[in-house]
Amino acid sequence: MFLLDRLKRHGAIDETQSDGLSAAIKAVKQFDQRTFRVRGRGIRASHVPYEEVSRFLDEEFPGYYTYKTKVQTYKGRHDACHARIDIKGSSGLSQRMNRYNPFDMTITIRTEPPAPKE
Repeated sequence: MFLLDRLKRHGAIDETQSDGLSAAIKAVKQFDQRTFRVRGRGIRASHVPYEEVSRFLDEEFPGYYTYKTKVQTYKGRHDACHARIDIKGSSGLSQRMNRYNPFDMTITIRTEPPAPKE
């Protein structure tokens, strides 16, 4: 556990890394009653429902990119489960050469806090 996670009071962090988008799709399906915050190049959206994020992961990612997915799930301050999904898409030789390519993309999907109970 990192110091920043300790300061944010995140507990029991599980981290999964994989090639492709399957880990991201599985994590989003786990939180089907929640809304999400999506950040990426040209995308800044909040309060996105589960159906829209699922459709975005299935249809909107180009097939000519190579994707690496990192999924962190943790419990927040009020014992609510959260997830942070980082997707890095790279094209061509930039991944193997570890060089910057302006066409590479990074997208972060995070769960938003659940609605307060009445």
